Amino acid sequence: MKINTSLCAGAALGVLALAIAGGAQAQDTTTSWKGAPQFQNDSLTFKVRGRVYQDFVHQEVDRQTGADFQADVTRLRTARLGVEGTWNANWAYKAEFTVAGGSANWEDLILEYKPTDSISIMAGNFKTVSFENISSSRYTTFMERGPFNDVLDIGRVMNVQVKANGENWTAAAAISGDSLNNADPTATATGGSETLGVNGRVTWVPINGDATKLHVGAWARYRDRQDQANFTYQARNNTNYGARYITTGAVGVSDTMVGLEGIFIQGPFSVQGEWATADVDRLANVSSNLKSYYVSGSWFVTGEMKNLDVKKGEWGRTKILNPMTSGGLGALELAVRYDNTDLTDFNIPATAGEYSAWTLGANWYPHPYVRFMANYTKSENDNRAVGADVDVETLQFRAQFDF
Repeated sequence: MKINTSLCAGAALGVLALAIAGGAQAQDTTTSWKGAPQFQNDSLTFKVRGRVYQDFVHQEVDRQTGADFQADVTRLRTARLGVEGTWNANWAYKAEFTVAGGSANWEDLILEYKPTDSISIMAGNFKTVSFENISSSRYTTFMERGPFNDVLDIGRVMNVQVKANGENWTAAAAISGDSLNNADPTATATGGSETLGVNGRVTWVPINGDATKLHVGAWARYRDRQDQANFTYQARNNTNYGARYITTGAVGVSDTMVGLEGIFIQGPFSVQGEWATADVDRLANVSSNLKSYYVSGSWFVTGEMKNLDVKKGEWGRTKILNPMTSGGLGALELAVRYDNTDLTDFNIPATAGEYSAWTLGANWYPHPYVRFMANYTKSENDNRAVGADVDVETLQFRAQFDF
């Protein structure tokens, strides 16, 4: 695990949060339950949060040239622990740490100031663009977000963001740096500058009925690598396991991205999709373009409705109509998804090709904080080089709980 001054600052924030919580408990404190105990004293709140995902993955890889193989693995996909809370009506914080795949990293590390109910100023390590990207994996329909988020590299980075929202819209803009978990480019004998960028996102829900909802959104991002390594554009096969067979290699000096998003919900049925394009500036004044999109649909057989958090522009926790804790059988959701990512405009390397895949999914929710998932993906990696195509079939299962 790489350690820098930002990590130390994050650790200090976590210690401060614990100290504040201890002080709150020493006073007249009330306790409520939201997946885990939440302590409150006037406007001071404190809650421990976390999640655990345990996966089994079966994968079969069919190479056009070279040896085929298959793999079976049981793995801890995610074990995350954190704290969140408020100091008063205006100040809030969140700090999360994850252990997964043999490594440990910071996730959300956020300090938020809200001068009004509709204005938020946030600083820290977090995500800013794309509906599925900023939605918690606790609530996304499939086990993994797919190559759309992978190839665009729109994960958590350090941001200072200003966000406004109304009853059915949001608008946000941010200045961004690099991820907390990456090496510090200034920690060298010659110094240096980290990645610098700007981004923004707007969403609107023109239809916001009890049983029918329509969400539309758009976002844009520009970034420059400065003195850090070139950007790489690559995608896995709708799984966090295994190799990436579609990749450009480290070629990007700067890039400009634009994305569109749409969600339609009608009772237990929903359709979701996103599209994005990126213009990539490379060395020697060479430019290339990539495109990526996905579309998915889901059906709650048991009658539930997906929870669209309109004021945040992301998924929220689904309300289970008949959880097992109340004598019911829980909720059953069936889903299908198609993904496509096109890197063929990059004339090198041989692996800069096109990815396409179909995924079938089933989710059982015995309780709002517990979910069992099954995904089957059949994907094609059509690479530029003759004889370099790779077909992959992946069957995955997950047991997850959060608090």
